[in-house]
Amino acid sequence: MRRYIEISDIIRERIKNKLYLQGEKIPYGHQLCEEFSCSKITLNNAMDILVNEGFITRQRGLGTVVKTATPQYLPLAGERSSPIQGVSTINTARGYEVSSLLLAFETANPPAEIAAHLAINTDQFAWHFRRVRYIDELPLSIEETWIPLRILPEFTRQDAQGSVYQYVEKTLKKIPASSHTQFSSLPSNEDAQAWLRLTPTEPVSVTRSVTYLNDGQPFEFCVSHYHYQRFNYNSVVQRQGN
Repeated sequence: MRRYIEISDIIRERIKNKLYLQGEKIPYGHQLCEEFSCSKITLNNAMDILVNEGFITRQRGLGTVVKTATPQYLPLAGERSSPIQGVSTINTARGYEVSSLLLAFETANPPAEIAAHLAINTDQFAWHFRRVRYIDELPLSIEETWIPLRILPEFTRQDAQGSVYQYVEKTLKKIPASSHTQFSSLPSNEDAQAWLRLTPTEPVSVTRSVTYLNDGQPFEFCVSHYHYQRFNYNSVVQRQGN
C-alpha cells in the first residue's frame, strides 16, 4: 500500500474516533510530516483523499479543518470502502432493485481521446461495452464504458451486467477513489428515447467521467445518458485559494 493512502487511513480513523473534532483544526503540516516521517508531497496526497471524501476542508490562511458535516456513509473501523459509489451500491442500499441490459460487449482499440484519458496507447485493447441500467425496472441511464484490458484481464460479459466498482474492489483489492466528471444536458436522440422511454421533446442529463483507483491509475472512462427525471448527483466541492 502506498504511504499516502496509509496516512489518509490513519487520519480518517482519528476523525471518526473524535481524536480530531468537527470544526477544529488538525495539526499543522510540518507536525504531521514529522510524525509520519513523510514528505510534504506525500502528506498533501493523503489530505487530497480526505478532502475528496468530505472529511476535511482546506483554506488558505485558515489551515485544515475537520468538516462539521461528515459524509453520511462512514466505513467501519478497518473497512476499506470506496468514496466513489456506483449505481448498484447506492440504490441497493436504499432498497431498490438494480439490473442491467447489455447492449454491446467487446474488446477494441479506444479512440485517441479516450486512450489519453486512460493513459494507454490507441493500439492497446480495452473492454468496451454499452448497457442500460434499471432501478426497479424503470430505465435510469445508458452507459458506454471503456476499461483497459490490462487492468481487468478476466472481466466477462456477466461481470459487465453487474457492479463494475464492486468487481474491482473484490478482484483487484483496490478502490475507485476519485473521479473527474463533466455534466451537461442535451436533447434526447432516438436511441435515448427508445431505451429511456422519453418523448422527442424530453432531454437527457449527460456525464463524462474518468475514474481513478486509489493507486492513482485511471481505470474507467464512461459516458452516461440519464433520464432527466431520475438523475441525481452529490459532490464535495473544495474552493482553492481566496
